[in-house]
Amino acid sequence: MDNIDNIGFFRWLLILFAVVFYPMLVSIYTMLPPLIGIAGLIIIYNINKDMVFVVSGLFYLIHIDLNLTLPFLLSVFSIVLIHTLVYPSAKLMIRCRICLALFLIIIIDLFYYLNLFLYDFIFNSKTVVADSMLGLYILTDIIIGLLL
Repeated sequence: MDNIDNIGFFRWLLILFAVVFYPMLVSIYTMLPPLIGIAGLIIIYNINKDMVFVVSGLFYLIHIDLNLTLPFLLSVFSIVLIHTLVYPSAKLMIRCRICLALFLIIIIDLFYYLNLFLYDFIFNSKTVVADSMLGLYILTDIIIGLLL
């Protein structure tokens, strides 16, 4: 409960905008990236520290998955699997904080989109298209990860 009191008003406003309004903008304007890698990075970094950011990241994933009709459990499964298998060894090997963040964003995005393609193949559906927009989404995730 102490962490909730330490978060200021503007940070709450930013979290509210990111969790509630940005996924709606993504569903309206298809040029905006879904930022799955950033949400996964926030969840991975704060899973043992600040539950407010973890819960807001999960709500963001729920909201983005509902607006874009993506499988929610696939994104959570990808992030938890990367947190369990990749993050501990990557944290030991990569000392640069920005390099670790970029590595995790790239791994989260690639693993999630590869699993999404596998999901489409198994269930014979069409949730994501592999075109230049997907590359732009991953590149935008990486650039925003540099700014964090």
